[in-house]
Parts: sequence; C-alpha cells; structure tokens
Amino acid sequence: METKVLNNYKKAATVWKSAINMAEKKAKEGVLLLELAEQVEKLIVEEGAACAFPINLSLNEEAAHFTPKWNDTTVLKKTDLLKIDIGVHVEGYICDGAVSVNLDNAHAKQIEANELALANAISVAEFGKPVERMGAEIERTLKEKGFNPVYNLGGHGLGEYDIHSSPSIPNHARGSSQNLEEGAIAIEPFASTGRGNVMESQQVEIFSIEKKFGVRNPFARKLIELAGDFGELPFAERWLRKKTAAAKIEDYQVTVGLKELMKAGCFHTYPGLRESARSTVTQVEKSLIVLEEKTIVLGE
Repeated sequence: METKVLNNYKKAATVWKSAINMAEKKAKEGVLLLELAEQVEKLIVEEGAACAFPINLSLNEEAAHFTPKWNDTTVLKKTDLLKIDIGVHVEGYICDGAVSVNLDNAHAKQIEANELALANAISVAEFGKPVERMGAEIERTLKEKGFNPVYNLGGHGLGEYDIHSSPSIPNHARGSSQNLEEGAIAIEPFASTGRGNVMESQQVEIFSIEKKFGVRNPFARKLIELAGDFGELPFAERWLRKKTAAAKIEDYQVTVGLKELMKAGCFHTYPGLRESARSTVTQVEKSLIVLEEKTIVLGE
C-alpha cells in the first residue's frame, strides 16, 4: 500500500476516534438524536476530514441505516440500546467504526459478547488467510454467549470513495471462499436476541446518487444538482434539506422531488434495517489495514 494512502487512512482514523469519543460522551439520557448527529458531523469537518456517510444512530431492534430525520424530535432514553456508527474519510480513504451504548446497562452482557466476537475476529484477520475464519469466530463467540449473529449483515472492504467494496465479511461460518488480500476492511459483528435476520423498514433517510438523468420534474432536477456536492458517497435527507432551505425550495417541493428521483432510480436508497419486534441488536465495528507483513487496527 502506498505511504500516502496509508497515511490518509490513519488520518481518517484519528478523526474517527475523536468523533466516536464525542458521540459516546454526549449520548446521555434526554439528548436529542438530531443534535447529537449534527454535533458529531460538525466535529469531523472541523478536524479536516469529511463524513463517509451520515452518522447512524439506531435504537433497540434497529440495526443499521437509521439517521435522524431533518425535523427529528427523538430523544435518547436511559433504557435505549443505541448503536453509533461513524464513517470518516480523508481524500476518499475511509475509517468506519461503531459502538453500542446502553445507559442502564441492561444489555451489558450482549455488548460484551459482541465486543469479544469482534476481538476474536480481528485476531484471525491476516493477509492470505480465509475470510471465513473471521465469520466463524464471530458466530462461535456469539452463540457461546447465548446470542445470534445477524446472518444477513456483515463487514466489508473499504475502497477509495467506496464504503462497501470487496471482500464481503459475513458474520457466520461458511460465508466466503475468499482469502484476505492487502487493503482496508471493516469487521462488523451484530449480536441479536432475535432470529438473527434484519428486514428493510419503510423509513429511508440515506441516499446516494445512482444517475443524474431520467426525470423531468423541475424540483427533482434541482435536487440532483444540489446533491452533486456530496459526490459518490451516501448522504442524509437532512443534509439535502439544508441546501434546499438555503435555495428557498419549499418542503413539499423537496418531498415531491425525492419521490420522483427514487421512482426513476436516480437516487439509491438505504432503508433502515430492523430485527423482529421486541428483540435487541448490538453493533461493534473496527477498520483494519491488512498488509502482507502485519495487520493494523485503525483508531487505537
């Protein structure tokens, strides 16, 4: 790996560490999730990096892809199980990591089991070794502790301006026939008290640009123009609405435009992912640089 590329990953990791520390510190009972998201995302920019995706703040049975709405009024409760997933990039090179927070410690054993699963997976993450070993360690550890891995979620590669590149890293055994090559990866175990299977919800707050043509609606075309500033990486509707407010575009026009863009396939959507009702999901994640001679855990 080129020195400049490695340094960019390390710079992204330094900012990620600051961001995740801030998020954990501010995740107190009564905090407005929208406020928390905006403060953390602002810090990332102030420290000279950029968001690789909108901060994910997923509660209880929610597993991933939940970020506050532009007008969100959700506050964190003491009993909530909050997943904080943050991605930071420097010149397109991404550090992606997550923690789980539970203020009343009712889910401490689940979080500890997931952290152990991550540590065990990292211990076998070596150049040239099977990707499957990581998934097997995650599944074995979680099942021994009485939890299910979320079978249809997993880790992934971290390419340049690409948050989900090869390889895919399943959270279970027999999920991959690949061997680890040089590059950046994110290991991302999810532990569940439910079935270990997430489904898409109706809520969509995160998008990325798929194509910039195919709509005639003037509101939709203006949205594509404004969203162009976000580049290839995912963005939040609330980010876009800040731009539309500055451009004096009415809220109903934004809603109409978004529907047109989704229908035309111009905006790729990232629906929120949920486990079964009354189950809980924890998430932990770290990014690694896999080199022939060693593996580097970013953000430590």
